[in-house]
Amino acid sequence: MTPQAEDSARLQELLGDMYAERKPRAETQSAVIGVVLARLRCARVSMWKFDGIGDEQTLLCFASKTAEGDFDTSDRRLHRAEYMDYFNSLVGAGTYVSVDAMSDPVLQPMRESYLVANNVVSMLDAAFVLNNRTYGMVCCEEPQRREWKPGDVVSLRTIVNKIALLMWNAPDPVLLKTPSLPLRVLLQEPSAPPSRRR
Repeated sequence: MTPQAEDSARLQELLGDMYAERKPRAETQSAVIGVVLARLRCARVSMWKFDGIGDEQTLLCFASKTAEGDFDTSDRRLHRAEYMDYFNSLVGAGTYVSVDAMSDPVLQPMRESYLVANNVVSMLDAAFVLNNRTYGMVCCEEPQRREWKPGDVVSLRTIVNKIALLMWNAPDPVLLKTPSLPLRVLLQEPSAPPSRRR
């Protein structure tokens, strides 16, 4: 069995147990993050979703886990001005790779509030997409520089795609209530309605 097939089978088992109410959601989140940690062998994995509406919409880190097994569900948020440039780059490619996050110009708006606060020096992220809408992302994080390999990108993308497919085929009531954004570039300022001439 290939590594991708192993991950796919494990994710199907985990999410199947959650949807059948054999495992609680938090336990499932921890185990799913564990699949990413085992495959990517990174220091920490965080899971993000959108929360709120309009200009008040934030990116919420709702779960993270370290390679040592520390699972954290405390809220950490990024506001639109902090995540807009990053989101635009992410949805353009589906993944975002940064070897040196601290000096990455796209990530500067979130440097102090997230990167410095959580000691994120290098990151590899994949967008969580369903039906042409972005619901969030899965982020692999390192406290030192890491040269992410093409195989790392493929592995994370494959895992995130499998999670999206499983959730799409077994609609998640939480997902249906979660805000999302279309696969398009965010504008700096909300566009004003066209003026009417009399």
